[in-house]
Amino acid sequence: MTYKQKIIFLGSTAVFLTLVYALTLILDPARIKARNDRFTWLSAVSREEADKIEITRSEDKVELVQKNGVWYVLLESIEIPARQGRVDDLFRLLTNRGSFPRRGSSAAGHSALGLDGSSRLVIRGGAGIPLLDLFVGIDDPSGKEVFLRKNGENEFRSGDRLIGSYVNGERTTWYNLRLFEERTISQVQRIQVLFSGYKGLEIQDDEEPPVDYRDFTITRNGENWVMDGIILDRDKTEAWIQDILEAHGDDVLTADDLSSFFDPIARIRVELGDGSVLDLQIEKAGQNGKSPVIVSGKPYLFVLPQRTVIRLLRETGHFL
Repeated sequence: MTYKQKIIFLGSTAVFLTLVYALTLILDPARIKARNDRFTWLSAVSREEADKIEITRSEDKVELVQKNGVWYVLLESIEIPARQGRVDDLFRLLTNRGSFPRRGSSAAGHSALGLDGSSRLVIRGGAGIPLLDLFVGIDDPSGKEVFLRKNGENEFRSGDRLIGSYVNGERTTWYNLRLFEERTISQVQRIQVLFSGYKGLEIQDDEEPPVDYRDFTITRNGENWVMDGIILDRDKTEAWIQDILEAHGDDVLTADDLSSFFDPIARIRVELGDGSVLDLQIEKAGQNGKSPVIVSGKPYLFVLPQRTVIRLLRETGHFL
């Protein structure tokens, strides 16, 4: 065999072995399964078209709609701002290619796995066309994944149980329960707190009873805060102002519930540098120990826990 023939033989052998190795990788059952397990429920294009989310579970239904790029939760005829980050996280989970191994294709097992439609996620776009219609079942034996099936298909898979938390979580997890849109202390010029009509707080959880509640006004004076000509402790005052600006409720009530209250215990007015006013009226706590709060410009009421109400309704001595 000549030198040239040896080179050709060795080269052909190398190509053949490379081809065999490549076919071994491609046809390897474990690798085939891993590729098949990689799956996405919603395309990026469909994500851009989505403008409605419907979540159905045995006890109720949650609907979210998108308007001008902002998501809202529908409560009766009212649109409540949604937690935009939570909506984004849901879409990210559905559009990212992840591990969703195929678990079976027999319709006989759907009911036992909770895939009969009792928990359902529908994403619509355009003229109400379903972009995704997904049944969410029970957790798998490991407790780390949840069973999933597209409506109309017998095949079912399992995957990140976070999907189940979005479908079966409390309705309030979708609400943006911040009382006011984002503001900064630098915008605040004057705060007035009125306790006229104050009838007392029902103290819970061993809180110290409030003392010396009276109407007061705090005004910005350069870098200081002043009340009745007295310069206040800046850190305490600004911490309290931050509590007001960042206050969150636990839930909301519709405006129809307003007639059930009208028993205010206090009112807080925050005047900003642009001339606008943040106004909230705190009602007496109900039997659940929580106070409804009326916020100016909102067609619904927030429900504040007792600890938040006490933190907002400070007595004058707190700021000295």
